[in-house]
Amino acid sequence: MRKQASSLPIMLKQLPEGDGRLSDIHRFWEQTGSFYLEGKGSGNLADPYMATGLMPVATGFYRDMTQIRFEYPEFKPENCTACGNCYSVCPDSAIPGLVNSISDVFNSAIMTIERGGNPTRFLRREVRTVEKKLRGLIDQNGEAANVNQLIDHAVLETLAESPLEGTEKQSLEREFSRLLATIGDFRFAITKPYYSTREKKQAGSGGLFSITINPYTCKGCMECIKVCDDQALVAVPQTESAVERMRKEWKFWLELPTTAPEFSRIDDLDEKVGALETLLLDKHNYHSMMSGDGACLGCGEKTSIHLFTATVTALLQPRVKSHLEKIDNLINQLETKVRMTLANNINLGDTAAFRAAIDGNKEHDLTLGILSHSLEADGPTQPLNQQWLKDITKLLDALRNLKWRYTEGQTKQGRAEMGIINATGCTSVWASTFPFNPYPFPWANHLFQDAPSMAMGIFEGHMAKMADGFKAIRKAELIIADKYDPAEHDSILTYFNWKAFSDEEWRLCPPVVAVGGDGAMYDIGFQNLSRALMSGMPIKVLVLDTQVYSNTGGQACTSGFIGQVSDTGSVWQGVERQDRNPQGNEPDRNGASHFICAAKLHFQYDPHD
Repeated sequence: MRKQASSLPIMLKQLPEGDGRLSDIHRFWEQTGSFYLEGKGSGNLADPYMATGLMPVATGFYRDMTQIRFEYPEFKPENCTACGNCYSVCPDSAIPGLVNSISDVFNSAIMTIERGGNPTRFLRREVRTVEKKLRGLIDQNGEAANVNQLIDHAVLETLAESPLEGTEKQSLEREFSRLLATIGDFRFAITKPYYSTREKKQAGSGGLFSITINPYTCKGCMECIKVCDDQALVAVPQTESAVERMRKEWKFWLELPTTAPEFSRIDDLDEKVGALETLLLDKHNYHSMMSGDGACLGCGEKTSIHLFTATVTALLQPRVKSHLEKIDNLINQLETKVRMTLANNINLGDTAAFRAAIDGNKEHDLTLGILSHSLEADGPTQPLNQQWLKDITKLLDALRNLKWRYTEGQTKQGRAEMGIINATGCTSVWASTFPFNPYPFPWANHLFQDAPSMAMGIFEGHMAKMADGFKAIRKAELIIADKYDPAEHDSILTYFNWKAFSDEEWRLCPPVVAVGGDGAMYDIGFQNLSRALMSGMPIKVLVLDTQVYSNTGGQACTSGFIGQVSDTGSVWQGVERQDRNPQGNEPDRNGASHFICAAKLHFQYDPHD
């Protein structure tokens, strides 16, 4: 029996229900996650898919970190400069930045009111006046403006000037009251990059910047406060009323649209030109890592991975959008080509036969099938190329299926932006603590040293699936251009693989990423890493170099400094800390680099080599 919707975690409510099978996060909540959240993880029935060792993505959504905090970061919008340090450093995706136009804020509030069963009659029209007044008040108060107070002021002025009377005036007052209650204490900042500078260039173009605490994932590590040089975030003791307010603000944040492209400060992400941290202002990019996992407070590994996953997501989003437009266009062109081919089979030169067919079917509706049958009975027609029709309809099915995989798939959330193969270590421990998975894409864990080798194998299978899609597109383009020749092209398409991908096709491939610590990559796993690099296979490798075996007691490792003392190194080797570097010299690093990100390797492939 399905649990009541009101009992679902708030972030789970945002996700569509899947097909009830292995990858359905709602199914997993019903059968497993809800029991763990109630402290009954050992008493519920085993998950039907437990033997597979699999669980759905993004199950970290289930978890609520409220009870592990004693303090929380409170946002002081009057001090904020929108530098982006806080939302960039947060390891728990718990403090997103957002930029919205004033009209977007009001429209979101109105939609929330109406979805709650309160239709509005005057509000949509009147908020236009409120916005004009609000912008005037902001101009008067500058970047220190208290936006919430100014919204109240603008509403009161609008009500005072309204020509409505009697019951209509009362209705407007009720609607404005609901608007203010919905926005509540949600905090907006007037900042130079998103409001003041834009308003100077074009009046009415400025946006409201906000920083919102996600009370369900924030662990209270206070890393955001450490990097805030403007005192826009301060540590405040957590109370029941504070939790209630944060939850209300987060609920409204979920209603707001993502940051619009016009507020982007990135000129060219591919070339790394612009304020790159602002890619995190996009909700989809920011939630490329969900949290709700078992990592320590302030985990630097998570911050690094989050920045990586957000960047990959930001790069792929516009490419996939353009690719979907291309697929739609190919489908439309192929359908038109089929229709034209069928129509060409009808002899339009014999108009007498057309009139006779029409006159012979006066007693019932005339369809294309009936007309074709009548014309065929009255004279010879050209036979259709059955194999061509069979091939092209099969191709249309392949393209429609490809579009479905990009836009929906079994999870109703479309194709994933990447896949991670995680070496055993800290990153695998906190990321796979059953049943909480922080990643919204495929993630797998194997032995301590095997991540690069496993990634190579998965890459081959993944690229075979990508090649199937690209083959369908290439064949469709040839058919539409009337250049397709089975004798010439079928052999090429049959053996088409990732070595023959064009640059455009490569840019559409979600990366397969091997992730591990310095021990997993530089020590016992270095042979796997070196093999991957020597193979020329374009997987990506992300090394989280902590310069120590963090997960097993802090022993020294290859990437550490010469003379470095790890937490437990002196205990194991019986050497006092002060004796490790008696000369007092600056320690030397060995030759292993601390970060590797192997992108596509450019090389010429010669099948005869």
